[in-house]
Amino acid sequence: MNHCDAEISDLVVVLKGQYAERQEEAEQMLRGAGMQIRSSDQDNGVVEGSIESKHLHELKKLPCVEYVRSVFTYVADYPPGDPRDQDKDCAQATEDGFWSEI
Repeated sequence: MNHCDAEISDLVVVLKGQYAERQEEAEQMLRGAGMQIRSSDQDNGVVEGSIESKHLHELKKLPCVEYVRSVFTYVADYPPGDPRDQDKDCAQATEDGFWSEI
């Protein structure tokens, strides 16, 4: 299958020093840019999570962001029926549970 619903980047974001006491505000900005936050270390001003790779550039421009490190990038191919599936109606389940192109 050559489907690509999304390209996802797992990343680490280092926040600017002035956001040390305003980390919740910074996290709201990150979420607003499309980041899904997995963990947050307020003592070090670091947030870990993932984002669609096409939004990385916007994330780096946020006023709270000092540095972004993309740790791992992968292609996500969501199954039919998932709301994130972009290639709807081009695959179907076989009897053994595997998906095949129509």
